[in-house]
Amino acid sequence: MAISGQNKLSINRSDDSSDYEAGFHRDALCLIIAGHKRLVENNNDYSNEEEPSITGELVRCTNEYIDNFSSPEWTNNYVVNEESPENTKGRLGKNRKRVDIVCTLAGRKPQQRIRFEAKRLKGKNFTVSKYIGSEGLMEFITGNYAPEDNTGGMLGYIQSDDCEYWAKQIPDALSKSEEVSITEDGLWRNACVENVNHCYKTRHNRITNNRKFLVYHLLLDFMN
Repeated sequence: MAISGQNKLSINRSDDSSDYEAGFHRDALCLIIAGHKRLVENNNDYSNEEEPSITGELVRCTNEYIDNFSSPEWTNNYVVNEESPENTKGRLGKNRKRVDIVCTLAGRKPQQRIRFEAKRLKGKNFTVSKYIGSEGLMEFITGNYAPEDNTGGMLGYIQSDDCEYWAKQIPDALSKSEEVSITEDGLWRNACVENVNHCYKTRHNRITNNRKFLVYHLLLDFMN
C-alpha cells in the first residue's frame, strides 16, 4: 500500500463544515497510511504480532512522519494518540472504555477528532466476527466509542491471506448481521479517498440515538 502525491494533500478549510470534515477524514487516513508505510519499511515480521504491539508501533511511526521536516505543512496541526479513554455516560476513571487510536486536528475550534478501533484479521483465530463484534465495530454502534461524533474508523491488521480476501469477507459478515444496523444506503463500498488504497465505508443506524454513523474501514497489510 503506497501513499503518493503527499505535497498535494491539504485540508479543505472552507466554511462548508461537510467539506471540512471530509478533508479531515481523508488526511487522517493518509496519516495512518504514512505511518504504516514507515513501519513496514523496516522489514520486521508483524504477521504474528499482537494488536497492541502493532498499534503502538503504528502510532509511533505516524507521529515520526508528522514530526519529519520533509512532511507537508498540512501535517503540522495533527496529533495521533493511542489507548485514548472515552468519556461515555456511566463510566469514570479506570472504568472508561479505551479506543485504540485517535487522530486530532487542533488547527481550529472545535478540534476535529476521529477514532479508530483496530482488529487483527488472521486465519481462524482472528476472524471477521471479532472485527464486527462487541469489542470491534459494535463499540461504535452502541455509542461506547465516539458517542458525540458521526464518524469513526476500523483498522484491519491483515496477517493472513491478503486485503482483497478480507475485503470480501467483511461485507459478507456485515450483510448477515442485524446488530450492525446498516442503513439502506450504507452498504459496503469503496471509500474513493484520494491516495488511499483498500479503504471502504459503511453507514449504520446508531442504537443509542438513532443517528446515522459513518465508518471507514482501512485494511493494512502486515504480511511479510
